[in-house]
Amino acid sequence: MVCVSAQSYLQKRHIESGKLTAQTKPTECMQTPYPSAPAHPARDRALHWILGLPFDAMSLAEAVQTVRNAARQRTPLFISTPNLNFLIASQKDPAFRNSVIHSDLSLADGMPILWLAKLLKAPIRERVAGSTLFEQLRYSPLEPEDRPLRVYFFGGPDGVAEKAANAINQDSTSMQCVGYCSPGFGSLDDISTPELLAHINASEADFVVVSLGAKKGQAWIERNRTHLHAPIISHLGAVVNFVAGNVQRAPVWMQRVGLEWFWRIKEEPNLWRRYFSDGAFFLALVFSCLKDMKLNKAPKNKKSPPKP
Repeated sequence: MVCVSAQSYLQKRHIESGKLTAQTKPTECMQTPYPSAPAHPARDRALHWILGLPFDAMSLAEAVQTVRNAARQRTPLFISTPNLNFLIASQKDPAFRNSVIHSDLSLADGMPILWLAKLLKAPIRERVAGSTLFEQLRYSPLEPEDRPLRVYFFGGPDGVAEKAANAINQDSTSMQCVGYCSPGFGSLDDISTPELLAHINASEADFVVVSLGAKKGQAWIERNRTHLHAPIISHLGAVVNFVAGNVQRAPVWMQRVGLEWFWRIKEEPNLWRRYFSDGAFFLALVFSCLKDMKLNKAPKNKKSPPKP
């Protein structure tokens, strides 16, 4: 397990640049909602439901502003970014489904979600991928009253979060990485200890970016978010790899036409089984929806009058 806080991370950078001072000290280290869907107490939300998952019809610019407002006002903001894989997994896993229902912001991360929304006449017009949101937060200019967004990476393979932290702190003016932790592959109990949570809180992060795999990451957030001081938290599994440069993101044109999955298989060949399974489910789902819509639109046969 590797955990680095803001102070120890700063010390490491000073050592590498030959600027360590005596004062620097290291730290230890469906359209219809399910009945359980709660109303959000903090703000009004126009939610649209697809196969039991809620979606906010929000643009990328609106999502960026929502995150920055939450950081400025220290308002809790649990962001879920459901894609097709989320949609499929949620059909069989109630706890996973509820983690999305319990989130404060649910963004459509995937062109299949937009295609389903169009089919179901839900007014979701823009894909807001978690990685695109993070990139915008990293590079778009700040308002005069805002400070750089302080980010903490939790998860990812050993060494990857460190590379991502270095990348952010070397070329970002709108974002700062204040710590990271690669907790390994333990159970939820193993990676939810008071010591780990205290380490995250000591970083004074605004945004905890979790990368543990979708189901485990969402479960970890559900379990621990009330114990964290950071107002913003989200499972953004691929972001740490994108930022570190270990995986290249698909060209924009492929993202827009729904071919990012093809690029991801090129970059991470082990993903092919997941995308094949998800694609088969999606096609079956579309055909089922079209069949139901056709049956609903078909005129009902009128009963013939009885013969005299």
